[in-house]
Amino acid sequence: MSYATLTVHLQIGRPNDNVLAVTQALAKTHQAAVIGIAATDRSENFTNEEYYLVSASLEKGFAKWQSHLAAAEAEFHAALQGLAEIEWRPVSVGPTITESLIQEARGTDLLIVCADQPINPPYQIQPFDLGELVVHSGRPVLAVPKATITSPKFDRGIIYWKDTLETRRAVADALPLLKSASIVSLVQVIEQDRMTAESARMEAVMAWLGRHGVKVNLMVVEAATSDADVLRTVTSEEKPDFGVAGLYSHNRLRERIFGGVSRDLLRQVNRCVLLSH
Repeated sequence: MSYATLTVHLQIGRPNDNVLAVTQALAKTHQAAVIGIAATDRSENFTNEEYYLVSASLEKGFAKWQSHLAAAEAEFHAALQGLAEIEWRPVSVGPTITESLIQEARGTDLLIVCADQPINPPYQIQPFDLGELVVHSGRPVLAVPKATITSPKFDRGIIYWKDTLETRRAVADALPLLKSASIVSLVQVIEQDRMTAESARMEAVMAWLGRHGVKVNLMVVEAATSDADVLRTVTSEEKPDFGVAGLYSHNRLRERIFGGVSRDLLRQVNRCVLLSH
């Protein structure tokens, strides 16, 4: 099992070194084709009448936008030259970048994006919503941290386990990454009175992963504080290269109560995290 097609999203008007370095490393490991995508100006779809209503200043802004898009394309080809199969595919924004990325995800095994979003994106384009992308794309999303990655590694992994549909799906989606790792920590935070029962269930997960050739270190951790705090501590001690987690969507009230772990994972700044829903 491997990833046959990777899709990487490049943000215009800013460097994309990290996502491209990660994409190159994974493409070489999995012998995968790579599709590069970036947002283009919706003005390309204007009618002649609409176009002439655009002011000169706005037209100048569009021209600058297109120059940023051309720079992103050049960056994509320079970083991934030498790979067997690459394709640049600028897409129209309509109505949002998030929805455009969701549509483009139909033809890929793994969508690679930068976890960090610009505070003031160029030319009024709003940042995509990473949570919405994971929940609605139907594909696993690899969120790449902002911290500089010169030589991406996927040697040590960590699975943030919770016995839910989302986590089960995320681990299945991550199997190509997990199989190539030298060791993977399978971590679950459990209340003291459920330790025995949950540990037995975790053994079943560990056995399943083992049959896929994944080398697993089982870690059942007592819930001493909040789940997010415990997982943050375990992650700091284990120092994994990447994480795997299911992402949960709730209504507004439930998100306030149960959303802490998901929000914490979305803010990872020093490792890639594969997220699935």
